[in-house]
Amino acid sequence: MRFDDVELSGYTIQEALGQGGFATVYRAQQLAVGREVALKVDSRVLASPRDRQRFLREVTAAGQLSGHPHVVPVYDAGVLADNRPYMVLELCPGGSLGDRLHRHGPLPLKEARDIGVGIADAVAAAHAAGVLHRDIKPGNILVNRYGGVALADFGLAAMPRPDRELSVTREALTPAYAPPEAFHLAEPSTAGDVYALAATVYALLLGRPPHYPQDGGQLSLAELIVRHTWPYPDLPGVPHPLNEVLRHALAADPAQRIQDAAVLRDALAAVDLAGGPTVSTVPAHRDAPASPYPRAAHDTVPPVPSGAPTVGEARGRRPWLVAGLAAVAVSVTVSVSVVVHENRQTVTSPPASATGTPSGGSGRAASDKKAAFGGVATTTEDCPAAGVEGVGGRCVLTPECWSGITDISGSVTVSAADCHTSHVWETFAVAPLPSDGTTNNARDLIRHPDVKALCSQQVRKRSMNAAGARAAAEWNVDIIPPSATQWSEGLRVFRCVAAAITEDGEVTGSNFGTGRQP
Repeated sequence: MRFDDVELSGYTIQEALGQGGFATVYRAQQLAVGREVALKVDSRVLASPRDRQRFLREVTAAGQLSGHPHVVPVYDAGVLADNRPYMVLELCPGGSLGDRLHRHGPLPLKEARDIGVGIADAVAAAHAAGVLHRDIKPGNILVNRYGGVALADFGLAAMPRPDRELSVTREALTPAYAPPEAFHLAEPSTAGDVYALAATVYALLLGRPPHYPQDGGQLSLAELIVRHTWPYPDLPGVPHPLNEVLRHALAADPAQRIQDAAVLRDALAAVDLAGGPTVSTVPAHRDAPASPYPRAAHDTVPPVPSGAPTVGEARGRRPWLVAGLAAVAVSVTVSVSVVVHENRQTVTSPPASATGTPSGGSGRAASDKKAAFGGVATTTEDCPAAGVEGVGGRCVLTPECWSGITDISGSVTVSAADCHTSHVWETFAVAPLPSDGTTNNARDLIRHPDVKALCSQQVRKRSMNAAGARAAAEWNVDIIPPSATQWSEGLRVFRCVAAAITEDGEVTGSNFGTGRQP
């Protein structure tokens, strides 16, 4: 199908979503699999070997990281007949965090910190693969259909090799988030990405990048270079430990800065936000070794969590459903962005009681047929989950639905949704944690035999009502463990949830409960 001057076999190009200095992004239909995608077409012609190497570097960098939950997936890439390169990406309907800052101002403390943890995990994976992003900023962090955030635009990514030029130019950077050494044409490094990510988290919390004037006025490059030498400006209303992490990550001297994105990830996750505007959703890590990054003698920095996952570890069991159907937002260096929809309530996990056991019940077996369990009304009557021997499973009487699940190194955050409106996940079983597998780490819990038996396709199918059977032929299943806060309060309950494989990844109404199929 032809759209203006773009013709690409296998795709129906529907509309142009935005255009920037280097590329145009289109919304397109990928005919082979029937999904809507973002088609990014570069305006530059690959006229020289150097141009082709740069494009190959971009595709290779993005392709290596596509499986990470916080990286926008690349589905396809190639060169048009007129030698313009293109990439086919996941369509992210939620817009960019840059747009959200512009339209709605700073993010809540917990949300900004958690976004920093997730994106730092993606950057750590990139660094482990030998990839530098080089342009991390709110405009390059997109919100996907399920409310998760993902890093986009590896167009400036470099794969360092001793014999390869890195093409460092100030014009290719975003000054507000670039590390100070970049303005002196220093060789890109992992510490540079750490600085840009920390500046991004800072902007999410304050509404503007570090050192930028409160009135939003623009700075000349010379002014910005001077301001980089100023002391770190503490964020008001932010707990001291978080300010200390950002202070070390934003050090003007790269030698005094956090060098490793994985260290930044773990330091952000370890910050206890209790007593601040919100409460941390990341599990507390006690008895952890001291942080390895440099600090002044008077500084206090949260320790690096013990037992941290390998750099680049991603939660492979989380299914990639079909792409969204709304508009895509891409980096301002390649196109324009669209509005982020702020109509969901993000919570750390399902509502819960302090004990996590049914009223009048205890342990894994409950005598009450109908009881409040884990904060939701449940039953064992006509309940397929209760038939799984030795697990203590129950079915929900009150439907529970979720817009999205975010997994950061096994720590899960969920977004509650009204079951009467469009949603992604729905609870179909609830049970106490196994006595020999008591953990709130989703990646460990999902491997337990009892959890596998309860959160299975067989139990899901038997738990479905007539509406669910009509909604979709195929469903994915997953789990929601207790959050860190619930864990500290003694909750020992997990949920089995299901997501329909539909055209847009969503369903409407309750699909489990009364009227289940035999």
